[in-house]
Amino acid sequence: MLFLVELDYVRSGPSPEPEAGLAFIDRFVLPTLARAEQLAAEKKIVAGGPVIGRVALRLMVEADSHEEADRVVSSLPLWAAAETRVTPIITFADRRSHVQAVRERLKGTS
Repeated sequence: MLFLVELDYVRSGPSPEPEAGLAFIDRFVLPTLARAEQLAAEKKIVAGGPVIGRVALRLMVEADSHEEADRVVSSLPLWAAAETRVTPIITFADRRSHVQAVRERLKGTS
């Protein structure tokens, strides 16, 4: 199963002091990049990457279940500080099959 994962760090308030910025990079950014590279090597992340100019990720995650997808997403350190959206994705072939079944039902009622 494929899942579109969107993680967005939304900063509120004034710009952080340099020390806070360094702490954020050390606690979230670098560990998240390292974990994402590991997940990509394991073929759990099959596409995507960091969003240019933002503290955000867009990833395609392959998992056997919703629970596994949740474990993958929550293993990213940024997850604890980010707004996260996960969208299950079906294949084009599955969608075509579903639409064809709907089409056949509609043809039968006309």
